[in-house]
Amino acid sequence: MTSTSTGCDGRPLVTTAQAAYSLGMTPKQFRDWARRRAVTPAGSRPNPNRGQALALWDLADIAAAVRRQEARTPVCQGA
Repeated sequence: MTSTSTGCDGRPLVTTAQAAYSLGMTPKQFRDWARRRAVTPAGSRPNPNRGQALALWDLADIAAAVRRQEARTPVCQGA
């Protein structure tokens, strides 16, 4: 992972907590969701409280995964 400040579309990278909040999930739920969809962090930054570095996510990657998921979701055909 590299340490960059913007994603491929020019928007800033977001932390796991921010990405999870944007999808209405907890950070653990988001990490599991991302793993199932092969979305990987775009970078990292040092953890201010020591320990493991914080993953940074590209919003464009997340949006693409959501669009792929919505494209596969069947539309309900009302009777």
